[in-house]
Amino acid sequence: MIVINDILTSKFNFEDTYVAIGNFDGVHYGHKKLIRETVKKAKNDNKMSVVFTFENHPMEILNKGKKFNYINTIEEKLYLLESLGVDCVVSQKLDENFLEYSPLEFVRILKNKLKVKEIFVGFNFSFGKGGLGRTSDLKYLAELHNISVTEVEPIMIDNEVVSSSLIRKKILNSDFDGAIKFLGHPMIVIGEVIHGRKIARKLGFPTANIEINNRLYPPYGIYGACLQIEDKDSEVLYGVVNVGINPTLKSGELSLEVHILDFDREIYGKKLYIQIVEFMREEKKFNSVDELKATIAADVEKWRKRKSEIKNGSFVEIR
Repeated sequence: MIVINDILTSKFNFEDTYVAIGNFDGVHYGHKKLIRETVKKAKNDNKMSVVFTFENHPMEILNKGKKFNYINTIEEKLYLLESLGVDCVVSQKLDENFLEYSPLEFVRILKNKLKVKEIFVGFNFSFGKGGLGRTSDLKYLAELHNISVTEVEPIMIDNEVVSSSLIRKKILNSDFDGAIKFLGHPMIVIGEVIHGRKIARKLGFPTANIEINNRLYPPYGIYGACLQIEDKDSEVLYGVVNVGINPTLKSGELSLEVHILDFDREIYGKKLYIQIVEFMREEKKFNSVDELKATIAADVEKWRKRKSEIKNGSFVEIR
């Protein structure tokens, strides 16, 4: 998959592309429907499918100093998009200048730089300065440039429209099951293994500590996960993930660490591709280290048994 970080300076030679446009944070059910339609249409015409997305959210620029709650990092988003068969991603860095482009100027960028043939957008699409351009405006401007526009209808689950904002709300409200139900895949975490305090190793359950990024993490708790090391096409391993502040031993610092089942190798500095599959229990403070050790052992045994019920690799393919 080709990745372009700035369409304005790119020298890549595009021709008759099919382009999906959106933030696509989380790459949820609705996003996947839109992107799959784009990929299918491009393949049928033997042309290139392109996802035009953004490295950062407009609200970060409009509300300076306010942290935005991303569902995924850029790397995780690219991982998910690649799994959908996208040929090229434009991951555009937004700044104040880019946000000043009028709807007409934005369409001209798509026409002149991407040589777009057809544009695919969601039901709530807006574009141009101040987000004033709507799908009806896009269709009008696109027609002037001989570009087709397809608007993809929303997906409903439990009488709610699937959206990134709703999924963020579910994560913040500790509704992990609801979040992955609306995502349509396990929660993805990609990160480098860093040195920790090695407390878990002393307990007999060594863990890989994952670098914390600017994104939403699952609610505090213990989870069953599938993972791969360094190479996303490598062997699928299984692990128990702890997200939280470790109240029994080192309360106060947010961490994500994973105990990998049947694994004993040094992997500091390696990249882990983690798919958090199931919520097992809430994080809690124990009265003693022995009680903590016994509970961790039970968590590991529970996930070991559950692992045998999961077809190897079934959670690696984003469906």
